Amino acid sequence: MMKNCQHNLIHQLSETMDSLWRMDQYVKDAEMENCQGGADFWRNFKKTLEEQVKLLKEQLEKVVKEEGLDINR
Repeated sequence: MMKNCQHNLIHQLSETMDSLWRMDQYVKDAEMENCQGGADFWRNFKKTLEEQVKLLKEQLEKVVKEEGLDINR
């Protein structure tokens, strides 16, 4: 098994990317219901998730460069 700190980064990256993927549907849903405030909220929220994905990728890359990725532990 890999280290928990590595697993946690990979798991959170996956979860955040799944949430990011759903944002476009949330925007469409709000627009279909003429809820511009809701659509704007989801667009802005999507930006925060994009930043989280960027940070998670950067941290994972750093960890892999420094420690490697041991999937055989």
